[in-house]
Parts: sequence; C-alpha cells; structure tokens
Amino acid sequence: MVSSFALAGGVVFFALFCQMGTASAQQQPDFGSPVGCELGRDCFVQQYVDLEPAPDAVDPFCGRATYDGHDGTDIRVLSMPDMANGVPVLALADGIVLRTRNEEPDRLVRTPEVRDAVAGRECGNGVVIEHAGGIETQYCHLRRGSVPVAPGDAVKKGQPLGEVGASGLAEFPHVHLSVRRDGKNIDPVTGRAQGQACDASASLDASLFEAAVAPRLVATGPQRLASGLADRPVTEEMLVTNGSPSIPEPSATATVGWTWLVNLRKGDRLTVRLIAPDGLVFAENEIPPLDRDKATYVAYAGRKRAPAPGDYRVETIVRRGDATILSGTSVTRVE
Repeated sequence: MVSSFALAGGVVFFALFCQMGTASAQQQPDFGSPVGCELGRDCFVQQYVDLEPAPDAVDPFCGRATYDGHDGTDIRVLSMPDMANGVPVLALADGIVLRTRNEEPDRLVRTPEVRDAVAGRECGNGVVIEHAGGIETQYCHLRRGSVPVAPGDAVKKGQPLGEVGASGLAEFPHVHLSVRRDGKNIDPVTGRAQGQACDASASLDASLFEAAVAPRLVATGPQRLASGLADRPVTEEMLVTNGSPSIPEPSATATVGWTWLVNLRKGDRLTVRLIAPDGLVFAENEIPPLDRDKATYVAYAGRKRAPAPGDYRVETIVRRGDATILSGTSVTRVE
C-alpha cells in the first residue's frame, strides 16, 4: 500500500547507463497490462495515486479511491487463497531492472507489532525498472520467492516480474504500482502528476497505457468485489484470509447473504436483500447512511433458518443522494 523501500541492486553496471543514457530523449513507453488477470472479475483496482498534497486525499478522477500521500495504483486479488494460485505481475514496458527484493514473507498487517516489523521495508518484495522517456516503474508487495529477474536484466513489455503478494506493509494481497517521470510521481492511468488538479471527466487522453488497457483501469465509483451465501455472518477478515465461505449445507442453522464492496463514501446507503428460491424476500438489511468513507465494507442479511434447495439471489444496492450508483445480483445454488 505504500512504496518506501531500499531494494537490493543499488549498484548497476556501466553497460546499463550506456543502454539507457538517452532514455529521456526517446518516445514515452506505451504501457501494457500490469497483471495477468481479468480486471473487474479476478482482480480489481482499489486505490489510485493521491493527487492532492493537502490532507484531503483526492484520486485522479476527483473521487476518494485513495488515501493521503498514496503514491501508486493498488491492484488487488480478493484473498490469500487467490494469491496462492499465482497471479502474474507484468512489466509495463521494455526496460532495465534497477533493483529487486524477493525474500520478505507474505503476511497481512493487522497488528502494531507486524507494522513495526516491516518498517523500512514497506514495499516488501519488489522490482524497479528504468524505461525510455525518463520513466521509472516500481512494483511492490510481490509474493515471496516469485521474482525471477535481477538488477541489470533487460525485460520486455508483458514479461512476468513476479506474482501478486502480501509482503511488506500490505493489508490485503495486491501489487502497488508506482510510476515516476523524471523522479516525480504520476498517475499512469490519466498521466496526471501529484499536485495537479483531478479530472472528473475521467479523460484518458494522456494515459500512459495502451488504448485497450486504460479503460479497464478506471473505477470511478464503488465496486462489488464479491457476494454469496454463508451459514453465518461474514467479516472482511474472514474473506481476505480464507476466501469465500462454503455454501451452506441443508443442515445449517442459518442462511446468510453477504456482499463485499470497496470505495464507499460517507452518506452512502446500502441495501442487502436475500431472495429465496420461491422468489420471496428471505432477509433484508438496510444499512443507515455511512458515518465515514469506507475503503472496504462487508454487509449481510440472513435468518436463523436452514436453506431450502434451489437458487438464492443476493441483491446489492448502493444509493448516493437520490441516485442508485451500484446495483448487482449474485446467484448461489443450494443442492
């Protein structure tokens, strides 16, 4: 989630500088996809660069999908089991590896003791690459032992650099992607630098990404990460640590529909509705207006009753003011 680090490989051979010495005079790279997963289905953009230098954090699209001082783009997988499946992190463009680190453990930061343990190594395992056009990219929180490159290596666009992990200062498994132009942090999705005004129009005219990639990295409102059915109340910690819960057995003592969201705002109103196989409302939960912004939020509705066989629908609705800004349904079959 943050990127301060001192990766190994600070000494780079003279040949590197001969190869990259004219980089700033070359054409700016046209970035490819940063991850080998389907954005919006298997992995999600959760946070962007904070463009506002003052305490009020603002993402590049004038939203709040960021936090104060955040200098990169966070692309997450849902859970530690998903991380264990191996999700590739890819080089955005051709370049030369400057620094790497590969031995930090994957562990979620949930206590002050763990936070203190990663002090000075917040990036966790990572890779830094120099590209043409004065561009430098940095990839943090990679999975332990997954980094196959070393300082001085030439890499090609789309080449695997490691896997999404939870090393360093990570509260969920993700890759933190930082991009710098001539040493200054920029948001690669919009091309805007920290300190510049945001753009609510979500223009991608100056994006560093290919035209086919850039729109898939835009998430200007709340997102539903997942939803489903369980036999008990569900928490975010359970979902991140263990993945989605098992479908309730017919002998279960409760039937609960749950939903998992990111980037809700203060005042948003959330409804979770569970529809039984007979088409009737089995349970409904109307959440009062949120008292503050929520980077992540899990809500549920259920009853102490065994599930009947058939398809259960979990409906998720988010309202902001008079508008419905998110509406979605998932279906889970109980055998």
